[in-house]
Amino acid sequence: MTDPLIQLPRAKCLAVLFIFLAVFTDQYTKLWGRQHLSPGETLFFLNDIIHVTIVENRGGFLGVVNNLPENIRFFLLYICVAILLLCCILYLFSRKSQSQRYALPLSCVVGGGLSNLLDRIINNGGVYDFISIGFGSFRTGIFNLADLFILTGSFLIGYSMLHRND
Repeated sequence: MTDPLIQLPRAKCLAVLFIFLAVFTDQYTKLWGRQHLSPGETLFFLNDIIHVTIVENRGGFLGVVNNLPENIRFFLLYICVAILLLCCILYLFSRKSQSQRYALPLSCVVGGGLSNLLDRIINNGGVYDFISIGFGSFRTGIFNLADLFILTGSFLIGYSMLHRND
């Protein structure tokens, strides 16, 4: 019997590898933050451009659904996210002639989404965020590597769609 991984096209094998790497790096950095940072402690890097401080986020990307009732948050952050991830995974692995153009960006989105969903399941609804980037008083909200994977993948998908005839 042939190993099923050998039968997968190269792009799909790379997608599996990249999803794993996205989940691993995100989970590892969150674990590092929880083990090495005290609540309220902030580390500063690159001349104060990057701040690292650990916070628990129960409201989605940058806390956007914090003020919604618990049942609505559960539906949006567990059910909808799980359905979207399942759709992305099915698209990524079920297409026979899948364009490699979307394999890496979609793997970023799936890896980041799976890692944040895993965080929510393990941490009773919370996701750990720890990075903030900015200059002077202009700063981003606090986010994690999974958010960065999701945003990067989404941007690359959008860019690829806009430039697919190039």
